[in-house]
Amino acid sequence: MNKVYIIAVTVAIETLSLWLVSLFFGWSFIDTIFLGGLAIFGCVWLFQLNNNQTNNEYNAFAKGQNGLDTGVITPFRFKMTPITMGLLAFIAGSFLVTVVKYYPYFLN
Repeated sequence: MNKVYIIAVTVAIETLSLWLVSLFFGWSFIDTIFLGGLAIFGCVWLFQLNNNQTNNEYNAFAKGQNGLDTGVITPFRFKMTPITMGLLAFIAGSFLVTVVKYYPYFLN
């Protein structure tokens, strides 16, 4: 049940922050939540990828220079935490809201 609260708080914080960004710049809220949700998820994904790459570089350097076995080189695997689940839920919800909002434009 604790994970559900974390997911809900993540969605709420993301909605509030993107709403404030849309007010500050005068952008459409619908467009901001869709593209902003993708951008925030992309930043989280790139951060995890960078951490994995940095650890692999350190382990390879230590093994090559000193012969120390500090760890193994691991492939990147995206970690699903309650926060990333909240980000994905926000993206799905914002996609649905955007499709419903712009549906009449696709009919013409």
